[in-house]
Amino acid sequence: MANIQDVALRAKVSIATVSRVVNQSEHKVNPVTREKVLKAIQELDYRPNALAKGLLMKKTMTIGIIIPNISNPYYAEIVRGIQDEADRAGYTAMIHNTDGKQERIVRHIYLLREKSVDGVIFSGGIINGYETLSSLRELKERVVVVGRHAVDFPAVMVDNMGGATQAVQHLIDLGHRRIGCIAGPEGSTTAADRLTGYRNALAQNGMAFKPQLVKRGNWSPESGYLLAGELLAGEQPTAILCANDQMAFGAIKAAREAEKNVPRELAVVGFDNVPTGSYFDPPLTTVEIPMYEIGVAAMRMLINLLSGEPFDKLRLFNTKLLIKGSTT
Repeated sequence: MANIQDVALRAKVSIATVSRVVNQSEHKVNPVTREKVLKAIQELDYRPNALAKGLLMKKTMTIGIIIPNISNPYYAEIVRGIQDEADRAGYTAMIHNTDGKQERIVRHIYLLREKSVDGVIFSGGIINGYETLSSLRELKERVVVVGRHAVDFPAVMVDNMGGATQAVQHLIDLGHRRIGCIAGPEGSTTAADRLTGYRNALAQNGMAFKPQLVKRGNWSPESGYLLAGELLAGEQPTAILCANDQMAFGAIKAAREAEKNVPRELAVVGFDNVPTGSYFDPPLTTVEIPMYEIGVAAMRMLINLLSGEPFDKLRLFNTKLLIKGSTT
């Protein structure tokens, strides 16, 4: 494997000159000399040592991404946006899946610190407890979060409350008066905001909030299936708002097994607009979140943070209701 000295010998220049070209130093290099160095690099297939380059630049050009569930298409799409923007900026992304477990979150934060990543994007999950918050704060000015958290880090957020309100208003406009809700887990700010939006829509239309019509899932299709089954066996709603598409898929399966036609006998609305929703039968009415754009925005925010450039420390994305076959 060729090294920097081999390149210098081939180009007949000093090692310092090769270093200036490789690291795009502010020190001027004669254009003719630069071309000689680049030609030698190509001929020798020279690959600069990433660690040595990182020490020289005081950067590793590596960022960490912490997510709770890589199998959830919602997070997968956000990660795709982060990764594409990272690639454009010359960064490598390291993805850490935690399954939402606090001990794993803390462990992965420390693992990323040990690898000297330049920054971290924390997407989803719950930041609570002294140890989690303390471990993130030790990264100092190198953290961006996706979602609403009770922390003072730069953040990319979504109007979950407004999206849920719009979804329930759609169901009310269709004539539904007994609307169930399969909410997300306790402690999740995303789940809390979507449940608040559900309650707001009811209040705005003079409808009473009925706790027995609300169940709490864990974002999985299985929980949507089980909880929808409970609602249909008991309170008999004519419509259900699910706090994410995965739970909505499970709810539709439960409706079929209960011999309820969707949407004629039970309307179902999801949240997120994951790609598979359009191919479901019936196609899922859902609240669209620009997941890819959120990932891009989070990475761009982190780049600005690391470079010391001014930027808005809060970016709020709006949602959009997509009306499809599961409600009409």
